[in-house]
Amino acid sequence: MTKLRVVVSLPNDNAYQHAQAAVAKATGELLGLELQVLHANDDSITQSQQLLEVIQSRPDSRPHGLLVEPVTATGLRRVAEAAVTAGIAWVISNSDVDYIRQLSKISKVPVFTVSQGQNEIGRLQGKQMTALLPQGGNVLMIEGPGISSVSLQRHEGMETARPRNVQLTTLRCKWSEDTAAQSVAAWLRLATSRPEKYHLIAGQTHELALGARKAFQNLDNPEQTKKWLELPFLGIGIANQVKPLVDRRILTAAVVTSVTMELALRLLVRALESKVQPQERSTVEVSSYPDLEKLTPKS
Repeated sequence: MTKLRVVVSLPNDNAYQHAQAAVAKATGELLGLELQVLHANDDSITQSQQLLEVIQSRPDSRPHGLLVEPVTATGLRRVAEAAVTAGIAWVISNSDVDYIRQLSKISKVPVFTVSQGQNEIGRLQGKQMTALLPQGGNVLMIEGPGISSVSLQRHEGMETARPRNVQLTTLRCKWSEDTAAQSVAAWLRLATSRPEKYHLIAGQTHELALGARKAFQNLDNPEQTKKWLELPFLGIGIANQVKPLVDRRILTAAVVTSVTMELALRLLVRALESKVQPQERSTVEVSSYPDLEKLTPKS
């Protein structure tokens, strides 16, 4: 029996994507797949070129499926069309692109998405803000790139749950602790950036929250550092990354997400073997840690 070949394309190699790659390789081994992982280094052009090279390779060396987490919110529509035209299954991870339904209707190969449910993740973080700031307040929000569908959808979800008496100051950076630290450090040079004005720090991932902490720790003023670090911090990540941070009180709370790779690969293999188009969209579980009911304002 021919071994199924799958290429996984990830946007970068931050903590979450590192876990995605590890789970993809482990799941691929369990399922007997020939699996290759590509990293786009946060560059949509690089990602597009990498995938087109795979699609345009010799027919006997092409994969049976591409499992892609796009760098940008546009989601590589033209690349997806080229893939299904070449008879290669197309699976999107963690991005609600608008062309999947149309493409799946005309495709003879599996086309579907598997997501963490980015809106729900953002909504849960907004509810955590509500629980911790019942009287309202000012939040320093560190978000991912504006071109990222993950960042945009998490922000949209957070806005649906954020109370109007909670005001945001938003900083953007790449999906890494170091770029978050650089962004916050630059912002701290502004005369208006004072801890007395803020009540909570939130990152769209735990790495972005940790980057903010690093910037505060590097301040020359110990008193200012102490005040910043005494504020509640929120982050987002998979259980083994964020639960220890909450338990050690580095984060006050976190939204716990799951990797998508195991579910996506299992659905892909089942669809390829059965030749039945799977449901258009599947999601993995997300939750608050600790439970929302256990979150109380800092006295």
